Amino acid sequence: MIAALDTTLLGEVSGFIAERLGLHFPEERWSDLARGLEAAGRELGFEYPDACKRWLTARDLTTRQIETLASHLTVGETYFLRDPASFEVLAREILPPLVARRVESGRTLRLWSAGCSTGEEAYSLAITCARTLPDLEAWNASVLATDINPKALAKAEAGVYSQWSFRGAPGWLRERFLAPTPEGKLEIAPTLKNLVHFGYLNLAEDVYPSLHNHTNAMDVIFCRNVLMYFTPDHQRRVVTALHRCLMDGGYLVVSPAEAGNSLFPMFAMEDIGGVILYRKTSRPTCVVPWPSIVSPEPSALAPEPAFFATSTPLGLPREPAFVAAAAPAATVAPVESATPIIAPPGDSPLELARTYANQGKLAAALVACRDAVAADRTNPAAHFLCATICEELGRPEEAVAALGKVLYLDQDFVLAHHGLGGLYKRLGKHEKSKRHLAIALELLAHRSRDEIVPESDGMTCGRLQESVRAMTGA
Repeated sequence: MIAALDTTLLGEVSGFIAERLGLHFPEERWSDLARGLEAAGRELGFEYPDACKRWLTARDLTTRQIETLASHLTVGETYFLRDPASFEVLAREILPPLVARRVESGRTLRLWSAGCSTGEEAYSLAITCARTLPDLEAWNASVLATDINPKALAKAEAGVYSQWSFRGAPGWLRERFLAPTPEGKLEIAPTLKNLVHFGYLNLAEDVYPSLHNHTNAMDVIFCRNVLMYFTPDHQRRVVTALHRCLMDGGYLVVSPAEAGNSLFPMFAMEDIGGVILYRKTSRPTCVVPWPSIVSPEPSALAPEPAFFATSTPLGLPREPAFVAAAAPAATVAPVESATPIIAPPGDSPLELARTYANQGKLAAALVACRDAVAADRTNPAAHFLCATICEELGRPEEAVAALGKVLYLDQDFVLAHHGLGGLYKRLGKHEKSKRHLAIALELLAHRSRDEIVPESDGMTCGRLQESVRAMTGA
């Protein structure tokens, strides 16, 4: 089939893929493109080159076809604690000062694995959080994990991996965070699973930051080995959006191959023990040297850094000195802005609630939102925002109740059905989840794909339909 794909067709297809998925395939990579297309065509049942050609040149590909295409054109290979130095920096230099500040201001912690593939990176972030927080159960800590590939997300949610996913990982990881399965695989501990929330997101097309998909007010974003696949224009758009998703002082972590000043002018670049990070700041960009830490050799069998050599069980208290261990105060930028949010004159309680929520001030957002509800109990948008904030605060039952009020007021409020579908799924109520997602699909089927979904921060009905189908496996 590769031979049947002439250069003219490959040029057309590479342009379409760049437009729809943001993936970059210059002429020198057309052989990679052809191999990926051949594999995707086989999976989708195209046995002959002519049929594949008609599919490739179509402009109305289904969601499943696009997702299958993306899965074969990007490399999803990953494993636990990949690039241990990055997790060492997260554990030693980024999280401790953040945790110290949040003890007195809400005990929230939000991380995001953008392009999570089959979940190894997301669970590695959860492991690092669990081993850093002195009292995990007292925190509203979460790891958002998103990807465009529903099959990868399904595997990630299951949390069951072969031994190969743990190559080079220290022994304590298996002992403390995993359980063997009858099939000889390893399953993630429930405590860790509860920290991670998986969701469908197309970085090239979807809207973020957004309260709806929980991409707002992030403390740390890992987006590694993702940007390298995008066209230059899409790279800039994605980095700009990720910058807006971060709290002031929050960190963006990319792979070494993606690091470079030209792509991150709005960030301050920091070299922490040989790991390049990008910090959101209002000050001009600069390079800040940090004290060196132990950085392992790139070999998968290299010794783990000191942090990962310990064996503190999940959920047990850590030594106070460990939590306090951080870079000198003078070199650490505040993670939250010291300047309080000043609402513009005339802001309604509902708009004020959105402002607070977008800045990660969830307690204040909930107070303002309840003021909005008290002012107009018949406004479904106010109840919907309350549900979103309650979900971010780790109060799923309150979120479900608020969404129930939304549907009492407006039974066709499609985002309420979508939200209940996700919440019930996480609560293990799968039949209720399927019912609300089916209703969401039915409502969306009667709307134009280009119509903007109310209260969605700009998401189109077509994109929401694709998200719902990804959740249902349709």
